[in-house]
Amino acid sequence: MSEEENKAHWSLFLAGNHEAYSWLYNKYVQVLYRYGQHLTSDGEMIKDCIQEVFANLYRSRKSLPTPANVKVYLIVSLKNSLLRRMHRESVYDRNKDAHSGGFLLEPGVEERFIDDESQRAVEEKIVRLLAVLTPRQREIMYYRYIQEMEFEEICSVMELSYQSAQNLIQRSMKRIRESFGRGRSD
Repeated sequence: MSEEENKAHWSLFLAGNHEAYSWLYNKYVQVLYRYGQHLTSDGEMIKDCIQEVFANLYRSRKSLPTPANVKVYLIVSLKNSLLRRMHRESVYDRNKDAHSGGFLLEPGVEERFIDDESQRAVEEKIVRLLAVLTPRQREIMYYRYIQEMEFEEICSVMELSYQSAQNLIQRSMKRIRESFGRGRSD
């Protein structure tokens, strides 16, 4: 479905159309849940925050703008909700590594490649490649290459300037090349 169609449903939702609201929820609930798994392994917290996002949307629909990209808007909303919740519960610690509070990439990748053995080999290599990156580098690589977001969208989600996002991608790619570049058989 194109972004124009998403915006059309969004506009109907803003006008009070309950079917459009349900459509938005049904279209994005699984996308948001999978995204939330990259920030926390607490499935109940993710579900609660998704409900919070949609409840807030409904409550404030009369004053909401039409976003440039509905998916990015919802992802940013969920990210903010999860971070607020984790902060309130003193669970989120920015100094922890990727497996205990940073940006988790493995669940989304694993669910894509479960059925095919050759794909599992690719997944294992991706996991090894990404293991050399910091949580912030993994996060930007996820947005750019898994979610296929544009730099402007990444900047919005990660609260970065355009140049900072480009620099972070370049440093990430350089780190991967240095770790797995020439001379390695991985």
